[in-house]
Order: sequence, then structure tokens, then C-alpha cells
Amino acid sequence: MQPTNDVVQLNRFKRESEQEIIEDISARTFLFLRNEAEEMDVPIKDVIVEHMIGLALVMCHVEGEDEAQNVLKNISEQLNIG
Repeated sequence: MQPTNDVVQLNRFKRESEQEIIEDISARTFLFLRNEAEEMDVPIKDVIVEHMIGLALVMCHVEGEDEAQNVLKNISEQLNIG
């Protein structure tokens, strides 16, 4: 049964690595948006709102309206947890 354990551990490691990559990309994207907003003297909040709307519209067109609604619902639920 040792090979099965190795596969499970490798699968878990891959997921954690992928999550770290996703978080890194997200952080770099935010820093880019923040720096550009500062450089162009526009409020970061406005830039983030516009970016979020654009992302939601892209998701709606690529993944479908139902999936976009599910993601937005998930975000809303996470915001209410705090």
C-alpha cells in the first residue's frame, strides 16, 4: 500500500503548490494595480471595483452565468464571515 500513500501525498503537494502559485499571482496582480493607480493618481478602490466587474463579466462569458453567480455568491459569503 505504500505506492498509494505516495500518490496521495504527491497529489496533496501539487494542490498546495498550485494554491501558492495562485496566491502569488493574485498578490502580484494587486501590487501592479496599486502601483499603476498611484502612478496615474486614481483611487485604488475605483481600479479594484472596475477590475472585479471585468473579471466577473469575463467569467460569465467563459464559464457561464451560473458559474459566475456561484463564484460571486461564494465571495459574498466569505465577506460576511468576518
